[in-house]
Amino acid sequence: MSQSATQIMSYIDKPLGLPFILFFFLSGIVQAQFYETIRSGRPGQSIGVSTVGQGIFQVQSGVDHFGYTNHNTDIKDSGFLTNTALRFGLTETFEVATFFEYKTESITDNNITYSQSGLSNMVIALRYQIVKGKGILPSIGFQFRMRMPALSKPYQIDNIAPSFVFVTSQQLSKSFTLITNFGSSWNGNDATPTGLYTVNLSCAFTDTFGAFVENYGSITQGVFETRFDSGIAWLATDNLQLDLFGGLGNNNGIKDYLISAGFSWRIVKQKTRS
Repeated sequence: MSQSATQIMSYIDKPLGLPFILFFFLSGIVQAQFYETIRSGRPGQSIGVSTVGQGIFQVQSGVDHFGYTNHNTDIKDSGFLTNTALRFGLTETFEVATFFEYKTESITDNNITYSQSGLSNMVIALRYQIVKGKGILPSIGFQFRMRMPALSKPYQIDNIAPSFVFVTSQQLSKSFTLITNFGSSWNGNDATPTGLYTVNLSCAFTDTFGAFVENYGSITQGVFETRFDSGIAWLATDNLQLDLFGGLGNNNGIKDYLISAGFSWRIVKQKTRS
């Protein structure tokens, strides 16, 4: 499988934070290039180092079915959400993005069931590829996000909620890629940060088909949670990817699950002959 296809699993899209303006002084390190196949933030929780490329517009969208049971309180929740990310490359190494999420869920608490729905997430994000790796040296990137306080009433937050993540991507072999994310986020309601991490191992079986397994988690005020997910992706064309994945968690008496299906599609300007 080609090196461009082995990154099929690098994930979406997510985050702005530290004075990343300093990273622009490193821009000369990164060689501009056009990837022959789409680089998507789907499937999975991890985001990749690569941007979409200068002048390229990309859509990533999916439908998730989720649920959880809190055995400490007997609260149950299940529902669906649709999520869409819109990405645009300003340069070969810098992109801007927006992310929207609409949720519909049914919650049972003390044998009373009620439903709620609405816009549950709206994000503005910047991503910058700092260094392109070579050999054993990993590629490094940075993403900063701002969750906006313009959501539906059940999901409204008080303030802009920032988050940031440092990304590494390392080609272990022709078929295997290791991606890590480490960062922090805030919920928009208080000043307590949450530490975040993901570790993603992707395998490209062919030029058009790949799979991944991933561990991700968070820590807030000493409370640690971890989850696992896995899935597949198929390159229908160089510019269209389809995916399917699912995950499970069991933390502090709370069991949860997630099943997601989606697509990623990019618009590339046609090259004209001279």
